[in-house]
Amino acid sequence: MLGARHPDQVGRLMIVDAMPFYTLLFDPSATSETAAPYAAAMRDAMLAATPEQAEAMQHASIARLAKTEAVRPGLVAAGINSDRKTMADAMYELMVSDLRPELGRIKVPVEVVYAYDLLFGVEAAHVDAMFRNAYASTPHISFRRIDGSFHFIMLDQPELFASAVIRFLNQ
Repeated sequence: MLGARHPDQVGRLMIVDAMPFYTLLFDPSATSETAAPYAAAMRDAMLAATPEQAEAMQHASIARLAKTEAVRPGLVAAGINSDRKTMADAMYELMVSDLRPELGRIKVPVEVVYAYDLLFGVEAAHVDAMFRNAYASTPHISFRRIDGSFHFIMLDQPELFASAVIRFLNQ
């Protein structure tokens, strides 16, 4: 968003395990309009959950986002201690915001670093294609897949992630 909306204020961009339209992960044919009811239901469920339900949702979510079990308690605690309305609203916005139409305005080099692990039950080639297709209209783009990681690459594969960041900064 920053690179597309303020192209003269950015020197280059590293995007870490994020899609330009989050809902593509669940529905490759989704639009902002078709995502809105699902996003609203998710937001409303997050807000209506009892503290016990919210904690259970955090545990379940983090188990899919961090492969390294040792880091999960801290991530769960951070989620539990966050303002629930802010998190619910952010999830809603993430699910309905489709930045793909804006990607062509990015003028600087972009590197997308993304996670992959066979535990998700999806072939690496499918994940590669999903990221490439989502960012297809982005000029000057490159991709770096980091295997053996869930979403929190910097926690699951800290050395590989640090190496990718250092290479990016030294380009």
